[in-house]
Amino acid sequence: MIDDDYIPGEGDVMPAVWWRVADHFDLTKRLRSSEIPGHPLIAFADEFTSTLRTAGPLYVDLARYTAWDTTSSRNPIERQISQALTDTFPGMFSIVIGAAGPDVSLALRLTRLTDGIATALLEQHGRYQAHRRSPSQ
Repeated sequence: MIDDDYIPGEGDVMPAVWWRVADHFDLTKRLRSSEIPGHPLIAFADEFTSTLRTAGPLYVDLARYTAWDTTSSRNPIERQISQALTDTFPGMFSIVIGAAGPDVSLALRLTRLTDGIATALLEQHGRYQAHRRSPSQ
């Protein structure tokens, strides 16, 4: 289990690796966490806020690139990206359960952001953008 305890002052100085991805990804704050036995990296959407002035651990918000409807038989680009990231970096991403339905997305604790993950995030950002520009949409 990865420790998600908040340390006061966390986020006062951003890690250097953050600046590699900052132009493409947003940050979110986790106000509280849930403990689900056997699933330490599950979160609920209402546990996060875009208001960064509050105390709490910082997360890279990947919802724009990874949110998909779990009841759908479709395989959208967001699901593909989510799968690619979790397959490549198992146990690193929090699975965020949507507040208004059967959707899920990913979030990454900022303290878990590494050069390898940053590279993968930028690759997936490029894949997402290329897919959105594709005329087959």
